[in-house]
Parts: sequence; C-alpha cells; structure tokens
Amino acid sequence: MSGYWLRFFLFNLCLVLLQPEVVFNFLLFLPGYLLPMQYAGAKSLLYLWLGWAYFSALFSPGFPSSLLALGHEFVLVTAGFYAGLYSRQDRRWVWVLFFIGFLMVGLIFIQAAAAPPYPPGWAGPAERAFLPFRVTGLWKNPNRTGLFLAFLLPILVAFLEAEGALTRRTFLPGALLVLTVPALLFTYSRTAWAAALVSLVFYWGPRQKEKLRRLFGVGLLLFGFFPSVSGRIGRNPFHSATMLYRYRIWQETWALVQKYPWTGGGGNMLRAALHPLQAEHAHNHFLQLAAEKGLPAVLLFTGVVYRLLRTPLCPGDWGEDRCFRRGVQSALLGWVVAGLTESLWVVPLDLFLFWFGLAYVTAGRKTMTGEEARMPQQDGGA
Repeated sequence: MSGYWLRFFLFNLCLVLLQPEVVFNFLLFLPGYLLPMQYAGAKSLLYLWLGWAYFSALFSPGFPSSLLALGHEFVLVTAGFYAGLYSRQDRRWVWVLFFIGFLMVGLIFIQAAAAPPYPPGWAGPAERAFLPFRVTGLWKNPNRTGLFLAFLLPILVAFLEAEGALTRRTFLPGALLVLTVPALLFTYSRTAWAAALVSLVFYWGPRQKEKLRRLFGVGLLLFGFFPSVSGRIGRNPFHSATMLYRYRIWQETWALVQKYPWTGGGGNMLRAALHPLQAEHAHNHFLQLAAEKGLPAVLLFTGVVYRLLRTPLCPGDWGEDRCFRRGVQSALLGWVVAGLTESLWVVPLDLFLFWFGLAYVTAGRKTMTGEEARMPQQDGGA
C-alpha cells in the first residue's frame, strides 16, 4: 500500500504545482490521513485554525455562502498538513519540486528572450521606460512566480549543503540553483526579492557570515550594474506608484475590518469592497485575514508563525534532515515577510504549501508500537 501511495503522492504533487488554482486536485491528498505516519506534527495548531475558520464562517455576514469557502479551506489546510507529515518520512518530494523548478525556469528564459509585453498595472508609469519585461513562467502573475522561486531557493541551498560534496546527485539541483537566481530577477517582483533575501539570511544566520557577505555582495553587484534592478527598487520604493495603489487598497480593507472586527466580513464582501479599485485581494496577508476572519485570526496566525520559528532543529536531528527542515523553515519565513505586501493564501497552492511546510518543520518522530513498528522505514533522502 505504501509503495503505491508514494507514486500517487508524487504524481499528485506534480499535478497541483502545474495547476495551482484547481481545488479538486488537492482532495487526492486526503487519503494520506488514513496512512500510519512515523511523524506527528503540531496538530493543535491545525485544529485551532480550522476551528476559528468554522466559527468565523458561521457568524460571518456572508453566511451561508461563506461555508463554500470554508470547505475549500478545510481541504487545502488538511491536505497540506498531512502531506507535510508524510514528506518527513520520504524526501523524494523535493525532486518533484526541482522538476517543476526546471520547467518554470526554462519557460522564464524563453519569455525573457522573447521580451513579451506585460499589463501596465505590473509597473508604474516611471518604471516602464527601463523595465524590459516581467516574466510569469508557468503561471499568470510574476509576483506569484517570484514567490514560488523564493520558496524554492532555500530548499535548493539546503539540499546542496546536506549533500556536502559535488556528485552526480547534486549536479541538477546545483544547476537549478544557478538558473533560479536570474529567473527570480526576471520576475522583477520586489516582494519576491525581499522574501528570497530574508529566507537566505535566516537560513545561514550568524553561523555562516562568509556566505552572508557573498549574498550581499551579489545583491550590490546586481543593484549597481543593472539599471532595471536599481530602477525597480528606486530611491524610495515605499512611495512608488505600486505602493501608493496598495495604500488605497489597505485603507478600504481596514474600513471593512473596523466594521466586522471579530468575525470578518468574508471573502465575498472583501472583493466587493475592493472592486472599485480593480483589486481582488488586500495585498497584505494580515489585513486579508482580518477582513475575512476577524482580528483573532491575525493573532492566531501570529501564534502559528511563532511556533514555526521557535521549533528547535538540533535535538535528535541528523545532518540531512536538519538542513531540509531549516530550508523549509526559512522559505516559510520569507513568505511571511512577503505577506506585508501580498495576500499569500488567495491561491490554493500557497495555502497548501504553507501548511505543508508547517507540518514538515514541526513534526517529531512518534514512538511506534505494534504494526506501525514493524513497517519498513521510508526515507528517500537517506
């Protein structure tokens, strides 16, 4: 049974990465809930989040239509959490991520060579003079593509550091790492650049100062020698046309939060409030949560992030496992920082990957007895 589930799991992971907005595909992860797991994660966080989501939907002014969005969220959060637990015992899922990464990067370079036009809303009027293109890869939005590459970057670094030596097994991930940097650059997503920078700084931390110096050196080189990069950042990015547009969206979103501070107004009411601004989400993850589920959801999410960051990665961990967990932890932290200017969970894949990563980082090995103890250990990375 476990061998068949592994093949199905890897296939379906590839499917959801190729079709990130199709909720039905995530249903296929739910049978993993019935499989015996070698790891147990922070299920209390899962139950607390789903419990508040149910409560806020029940008392939302959008009831009963809010129950449909609640059903989608239940599927995505549960599927992501148990997929993350399963992935701790078999790390072959990273090769699916690398495969999609190669597809994404390859298409990005093709788009960059063709220099396709992009919608005017993707750059301010002053930036369009020096911004040659903005690539989207496999998806439709450069910011979403950039955030995926920012998520992938620390996991690639963790894989290479876990291996520790140049081998045939590390050649493809190493090549992907080299290609991911310019691909991320070509999205011209400042949010994704910030997420990638924060994730790598957190991953290396003060223990590897030499790599941090190289990272900042590369950043200064790009800023100094590429006018499109320096122009995109600008002298004061907080007063760019894009940020001024976001300020207007945040004002409208905050007005909705003030009207329904405890349970939120729901996704439909938020979209209706932002429709005059031609926006579909709040472009701020914390405001998005407050508008949809109330201010208690923001406090609960802050607790989830705190639990994610305080998870110790040293006791009981062996080298490769520790690197992977640190990489996923860093990727999620980068996303949290990106949440200051982007709504993270409006795409089903992003919600799935967040809870996937949370379960992966916080999971601890269970003490198994009986039939579970006699099952063969599966660890594709060992």
